[in-house]
Amino acid sequence: MGFNLPYSKQTNNALSYGLTLLIILIAYIIGSMPSAILYAISSLQTGDVVQTLQNDIGSIATFIVLLFPWVAVFFSIWFSAIYVLKWPFSFMITNRPKIDYRRFLFGFTVWFAISLITFLTTLNELITLNFQLSKFIVLVVVASIVLLLQCTAEELVFRSFLMKWLGSKLSIGIIQVVITGALFGYLHGSNPEVAAIGNKVLIYYISTGIFLGLIAVIDEGIELTSGFHFANNLFAALMVTKDWQVFQTDAIFVDRNPPSFTLNDFLISLLGQVVFFIICWRFYKWESIKSKLF
Repeated sequence: MGFNLPYSKQTNNALSYGLTLLIILIAYIIGSMPSAILYAISSLQTGDVVQTLQNDIGSIATFIVLLFPWVAVFFSIWFSAIYVLKWPFSFMITNRPKIDYRRFLFGFTVWFAISLITFLTTLNELITLNFQLSKFIVLVVVASIVLLLQCTAEELVFRSFLMKWLGSKLSIGIIQVVITGALFGYLHGSNPEVAAIGNKVLIYYISTGIFLGLIAVIDEGIELTSGFHFANNLFAALMVTKDWQVFQTDAIFVDRNPPSFTLNDFLISLLGQVVFFIICWRFYKWESIKSKLF
């Protein structure tokens, strides 16, 4: 049975899927309340939620409250899988007998290395050192915990729950991948990057969502995609920050280049994903790719 198909030992009806989606949405709304309340009571509102919160409560606390909705979603989907869908939680993550944490570590290491190489080869004079040891140590601890939950939650929602729900109606894997990838990209439309660069950056989010969906279906789990996602977001939080991105942190470097997303940027990111795919394909000796997608 493919990873993108629902649990075969349990009757999965529209009510259980709908209730799960409702629980996820409620969790997200509840998780969004701390940042909304803090912004509403701020006496220094700038019109920019991130900037206002950073002025009031600092970058670390802002980082936590902005990502807290996805922390809430993580626990809501864990609850829903066990008590609403009646699925073993491990089934939400993998088709293997048990969760393969080495796959997670492999995906994390490979993509972090690719991101680091890409960053080092595109350095310029507007990327300056910002390293402050005491603040950075706190950031490493906080970001590692919060981003692990946030990235895993997004993978559970898009590459697991929604894909399995679609799998109960659609048997063609590639269609499920494209639909969930498009949803993943579209829901990133509220990110500050989109406001700063324009809707063209959604192409990157959608293509990345489709790419991660392909990996999940082919590899029969979200261990690799969760490792990739965690590496991607942790790199953005720890290595380089921009004043127009969703994560504004005490990272090692500050990028003061003006907001942009060129064809060259897209091709570089696409090339990195292709390299990641080839490495995983060769290392894990993927087979029957066509039958899983078509």
